[in-house]
Amino acid sequence: MRFICTLSAVLVLAALASCTSQEKTYEEMLPIIKESPTARAKVIAKCASQPMSPETLDEMAFYVRAQKSEAKRLFCERLMAGVVSGRISYADFKAVFQKKKITPALVNVLKGR
Repeated sequence: MRFICTLSAVLVLAALASCTSQEKTYEEMLPIIKESPTARAKVIAKCASQPMSPETLDEMAFYVRAQKSEAKRLFCERLMAGVVSGRISYADFKAVFQKKKITPALVNVLKGR
């Protein structure tokens, strides 16, 4: 559960959702992130700069199949790659925000599949 809360916070801080309309914000940000390597790099850097508990880093390391020291960076990069490729949809974000569950698509992206 802590992982999902952290994931939600990361996604919010990554500017992929907002207080007004999450779906609208997601749809508005998607073309910008797809077209701009600079925007992607900024979102990844913002994501990777967020402080996380050791337990959360352990969970991330499990999902991304990496050492704890590399987990946050890989998590952020894979999450962004999933969004850009369309493998992570708004429905995946909605599941995390509203139902507090991680979807199979999200798991696959984080595992690098």
